Amino acid sequence: MSKLKRIVIFGMLLVLTIYAKAQQENLIAAQTFLQQGNLDSAKHYIDAAVLNSSTANNAQVWYLKGFIYKTIYNKNEKGNRQSPSRLAALTFFKKSLSIDSSQENTQENIKNIKYLATTLYNDAGASLDSIDYKIAIKNFEIFKEYYLLVDPTPANIRQKDIDFTLAIASLYTRIFESDRKEKTEFLSLSKEAYNKILLLEPNNINANYNMGILYYNQAVNLINQQDYDIDIVALNDIQDNSINLFKESLPFMEKAYSLDPRRRETLLGLSGIYFSLNEFEKSNMFKLKLEEIEKQK
Repeated sequence: MSKLKRIVIFGMLLVLTIYAKAQQENLIAAQTFLQQGNLDSAKHYIDAAVLNSSTANNAQVWYLKGFIYKTIYNKNEKGNRQSPSRLAALTFFKKSLSIDSSQENTQENIKNIKYLATTLYNDAGASLDSIDYKIAIKNFEIFKEYYLLVDPTPANIRQKDIDFTLAIASLYTRIFESDRKEKTEFLSLSKEAYNKILLLEPNNINANYNMGILYYNQAVNLINQQDYDIDIVALNDIQDNSINLFKESLPFMEKAYSLDPRRRETLLGLSGIYFSLNEFEKSNMFKLKLEEIEKQK
């Protein structure tokens, strides 16, 4: 080997050694500043460390980055339901989990993902109002994505999906009821939400009952909104539409009744539906059932 070639190789090795040392120093600095509570500096050095190809596939490095960003979230962004540090931390823990062939950090990654996913679930619930409901939906979808990494049991995530969708459907109904003329889209959104639940769980009593009530109330509101001087053609249209809505309500209300025959609201609903459909014998039957239940109290 020529002297020049040896010098070139030595120079390359020296550069690689210096570069590797610099990356190691970045990691040490990130850990040191994290321990000192200097999160800005810890973030700066860990961000620099993962840019290097020699550490880009190091599960420990990505775990440390996730932990630093999680700490930033806990200290500075806990009240921010759209915290960027929380989302970043989740992606870093996920990255660490996916490349951790030694499984050295598996349990810690899972623990931290579960913790952050739970904060998303809690924030989704806290955001269920007419202003922030879109934030709630987004947080819940992110929660599901990451929760499946730590608990892939279908039944568990399905139940959380059902519970959240029931809550959002109820919110949509309240928004619609606040202004039935201007908020009609929320009636459709509410029905879509209840249909989603019934696809997941056909025997969900709340979804069946509430879907029945949506159609029932639509029919009643349609009747109540008619003017006294309405012409006969328009009156017939209203009557036909209201009858169709009562018919739409009936199978949901009957299903709710089959699931809980003693529920007062369902008995009232069925009595009212059958009365509106001119099936007075059935209407009276449910009215009597309700009276019997009331006497037993």
